Amino acid sequence: MGLGVRWTLHGDGRTPAPGAVVRPDERLSWPRTVGLGAQHVVAMFGASFVAPGVHH
Repeated sequence: MGLGVRWTLHGDGRTPAPGAVVRPDERLSWPRTVGLGAQHVVAMFGASFVAPGVHH
């Protein structure tokens, strides 16, 4: 993997156990990781571009 990142799969890669934390060097399965990344981009877009425009 590029950039020297060596992630390990957290648990079964699907659902963290109750109270468990996905550490910075861990990840979920690739479809879940990509889905959460896309959700983050949508949230950042709303906070960065839409919300400031509403207050003008």
